[in-house]
Amino acid sequence: MRTEILPLQTISSPESSPKAAFNRRSLMRAALGLSLGLPLALTGCQTPEPERLVLPEISFAHRPVLTFAAGSVDTITEFKPSFQDPHIEHLLPQPPARVAERWVRDRVRLDNSQPNSLRVVIKDASVIEQDIAKTPGLRGNFTTDQVARFEVSVEMAVELRDARGFKVGEAAASAKRANTLSEKATLNDRDRLIHDLIRLAINDLDAELEKSIRSYMPLYVQ
Repeated sequence: MRTEILPLQTISSPESSPKAAFNRRSLMRAALGLSLGLPLALTGCQTPEPERLVLPEISFAHRPVLTFAAGSVDTITEFKPSFQDPHIEHLLPQPPARVAERWVRDRVRLDNSQPNSLRVVIKDASVIEQDIAKTPGLRGNFTTDQVARFEVSVEMAVELRDARGFKVGEAAASAKRANTLSEKATLNDRDRLIHDLIRLAINDLDAELEKSIRSYMPLYVQ
């Protein structure tokens, strides 16, 4: 099953924006470096940076558990970050792959009633950033543009195999969310936008994946 929701909205803030002379993508990497606790050298007299947001960890502890008739579970991440533009998932404090692993820890339980093995496969967990061209010419001086588009894509599959290794049940789902960022947005606005996109996409996936599990594996889940 697949769900794809791509709302294009504007996120802006009355706070002052980074100087236009800075390369926007370089700012993104510097900002994400701060989020990951990387040290930055400070020289001379500088205006203190606004305090960075500490965003909550995305979890599924509030959701009911899915109890499978199995004795073991393995989480396999097939998605491999490219570490190249336009991908930025490897720079995030909570990349979608880690959130997907959290889904397994929070929602999956085993009752050991049958000698089955469960496999949760993370097939896609990407975040991309694409530049949006500003309005050219004199008109651009009076226009508040959207300068970046962010897209989160997630896909997971759940497989159940018996003691002989034969697949006895399978379910899958995918989800996608996207949004744009205003040139007036601050670094905190950017952090919040990416965090919200990941949270919304993985919540979409959670709902669709449970529906698929209960439809295609009814004999093996409670």
